[in-house]
Amino acid sequence: IIAYLMTTSGSAAMEVLYLAYKGDRVVSWSTACDSYGEFCGKAKVSLLFHFMSLLCFIVLSGASAYRVFSKFEAPKEVADENM
Repeated sequence: IIAYLMTTSGSAAMEVLYLAYKGDRVVSWSTACDSYGEFCGKAKVSLLFHFMSLLCFIVLSGASAYRVFSKFEAPKEVADENM
């Protein structure tokens, strides 16, 4: 669940940053980075850190799953004697 929350929050932040850079003519939303350049710089750094932490979370989850499942043996196949 945490991975989904991190992914969706990163996507939402990316959309806000995109709108800050490009704006949206359909709803008459002008660009914000022209007026608030410092905001856009901080938002880019924040988004970078967010996706770096998501990558670390995915790597740690994969390593944890590998360690848990490597403790168990694979199930043995049982021959069917009725055939």
